[in-house]
Amino acid sequence: MAELNFDLIVLGCGVAGLSAAVAGAERGLRVAVLERASREERGGQSRFTEAYLRMKSHTQVTDDFDTFLAEHSGYYQDPDFVAETLADRADWSAQTRALGSVDASVISTFAEQVPGTIEWLKGNGVKFDFLPTQFLTSTQPRLLPVGGGEAIVEALATKAEALGAEFFYETSGRQLLTEGFATVTGIRALSRQHGDMIFHGAVVLASGGFEGNTEMLGRYLGPRSVYLRPVCKGAYYNRGEGIQMALDMGAAPSGEYGSYHAEPVDPRSGIPSRRPRYQPH
Repeated sequence: MAELNFDLIVLGCGVAGLSAAVAGAERGLRVAVLERASREERGGQSRFTEAYLRMKSHTQVTDDFDTFLAEHSGYYQDPDFVAETLADRADWSAQTRALGSVDASVISTFAEQVPGTIEWLKGNGVKFDFLPTQFLTSTQPRLLPVGGGEAIVEALATKAEALGAEFFYETSGRQLLTEGFATVTGIRALSRQHGDMIFHGAVVLASGGFEGNTEMLGRYLGPRSVYLRPVCKGAYYNRGEGIQMALDMGAAPSGEYGSYHAEPVDPRSGIPSRRPRYQPH
């Protein structure tokens, strides 16, 4: 069994994982990126995103950014649970933690970080422009990454490689390695080429959801969810191992495990992202 030492091990090669990899490599860390897909299909769902951004310029979010997200997240909330969110987050009950709403402080922090993040992405090779979209709305055009998600993935992966990060393709995480109860010291992985591998170092879990795992779909969404098909083929690589490994070592589940964002797809289509243009206008 191969054992390798790194400062940072990133599980997942989407935009989140690659951002962590580049940021770590920029700081001189020895970085490993573990990706279930092949090099040609790296990036998971990030590779197929169109990444529409609520920006009125390259440096400013829209005027309604904070309020829109706060007012349109989740669904009706029990007033007792809403009142509980005024307390320190550490004191929230399990039911309140699972609410389908977004913490206002998270939204404000997100909004504050957007301009700097756009500039960071530009500095790492991603181009942005105001481009037309498929939506029949007054907010046309919208700020988008030129080339979509594939352009982001390839730009960040190229940058990470240039900074010395090592990529391990067709490699999936299996188990977090720990010291004591709460300290993660590495990850055990399975590689198509090398078999069992152990990576020692700090770990970032960025391996997406469980769209490609019928067992987890059935467990959380119900038995008929096995008939669901991902909107793009990148989602088939999302097997939920990052989520499961964290839960296995005691991480607190949070959010809506029983809900999902659905879009119609055309089963006759052979293209990677097969959404029909369904707006009835």
